[in-house]
Amino acid sequence: MHRKKLLIVGGGNLCLQTLQILAPRNQFEFHVASRNIEQATRMCNLIRLAALQQNVTVEIHSHRLDLREACIGRNAETLLKIRPDIILNCASLQSWRVITQLPAERFAALDQAQLGPWLPMHLAPAYALMRAVKQSCPKSLVVNAAFPDAVNPILYKVGMAPDVGIGNIANLIPATRSAIAHLYGCLPTQVCAKLVGHHYFSHCVPRHGLPPQRLEPSFNLTYWIDGEERTGEHSAEAIFGCVAREFSRLGGVEGQYLTAMSAVTVLENLHAEHEVRVHGPGPQGLPGGYPVKVGMGKVLLDLPYGVTREEAIQVNEAGQRLDGIQLIRADGTAVFGEAQMQVMQRELNFAMAEMRVSDAAAWAEELGSKYLAYAGDTQHHSSHHTGVAAHAAGHRAFAC
Repeated sequence: MHRKKLLIVGGGNLCLQTLQILAPRNQFEFHVASRNIEQATRMCNLIRLAALQQNVTVEIHSHRLDLREACIGRNAETLLKIRPDIILNCASLQSWRVITQLPAERFAALDQAQLGPWLPMHLAPAYALMRAVKQSCPKSLVVNAAFPDAVNPILYKVGMAPDVGIGNIANLIPATRSAIAHLYGCLPTQVCAKLVGHHYFSHCVPRHGLPPQRLEPSFNLTYWIDGEERTGEHSAEAIFGCVAREFSRLGGVEGQYLTAMSAVTVLENLHAEHEVRVHGPGPQGLPGGYPVKVGMGKVLLDLPYGVTREEAIQVNEAGQRLDGIQLIRADGTAVFGEAQMQVMQRELNFAMAEMRVSDAAAWAEELGSKYLAYAGDTQHHSSHHTGVAAHAAGHRAFAC
C-alpha cells in the first residue's frame, strides 16, 4: 500500500500525542524533525516499539531541523530529501501552556494579556519553516498547530500561508455537539454543528461559558439534529454554559489529546477521495476558525447557508481584537491591542506596539528573555516554582 509521507516538525508533546494516535493505524510513512535530533530519534523509537506491541511495523524517521534564520537553506535541503506530502508544524519557541506553570497569582495577572502578545513565539519558527518549504517542496500541504488563527493570515500576507490549522475552534466542536445533545436529550452523533470563532472564543468558552457579548459578535453557531436545522431554539448562553458546566475537561498537557485528535482528523482526510467536514483555524490564510471541508488535497470553506465569507471574517476579526491583536496590515504587520500590551508591560517590562513579519525572531528573543527573568523571579515568591525557568527554556527549542 502506498503511504503518504507525513513530516511532523517540532518534537514536543503535541507531536508525541499525534503519533501515538496515528502510528497504530499505519497509514503514513512518518518523519519527525526537531532541533534536538537525539530526542527526536528516541521519540521515533518509542513510537516504533509501542506500535510493535500491537504487532504493527511502523516506518518512522528522525531528522534535524533548526528553525533559525541562518538554517533556512539547510532546512530546505532536508525537506527536499524527505519530499513530504503533508507537513504538520508543531514548532513554537514557547508553548502556550508554559505560563500555566506559574504560581496562580502571577499566572492570573499575565493571562489577562491573552495569546496575541505572544505571537512572536509562534510566528518566528513558522516563518522560517515556510520559507524552507517554498524553496524545496511548495506543493506539500502544510497544517499549522502554532497559533494558526493569527500566524496563518499573517503568513498569507507575505505569500507563505499554511493550508489550514488544527485545534482551537475544532477543539470546541465535540463539547458544543455534546451540550446541544444534552439540551435536546439526544445523542451527540445526531448533532451537526458549524461554528465560526477565533482562538479567544474557543479558549474562553470551556472555562467560563459564553464570554460577554459586545457590539460585534465574536461567534456564529448553526446546528442541526438528524439533518433538521434547529439553530436558535436554545440560547447561546444555555449551550455554551452547558459546555463549561457539564463537559468540563482536563487542560494543559493532558488536554492536548483533544488537539492531537483534531490534527488526526485533518491529516487522515487531506488526501481522502471525498470531502470530509471538519473545523480548522486559518484555512486559506483567513483569520480565526471556520467549518471547512478537506479532501482530494484541498481545503475549502464550508460555511452554513446564509453566512457569507465576509461575515465570518468579521466575526473572527472581532475575536482577534479580544485576543490582543488589533489588526493585521496588508504587509503582514501585526498591530497589538493597547490593553493587552499594557499587561505585558506591567508584568514583563515588555512593550511591542506592532511587529513586522521579518522582525518576529528578534521580538521572540526579547520576549523569551523577559519571560525567563519573570519566571525565575517567582522562585523568590513560591517554592512551587522551582525549575520553571529551565522548563520554559526547554520549550524554546521549537516544541509545543
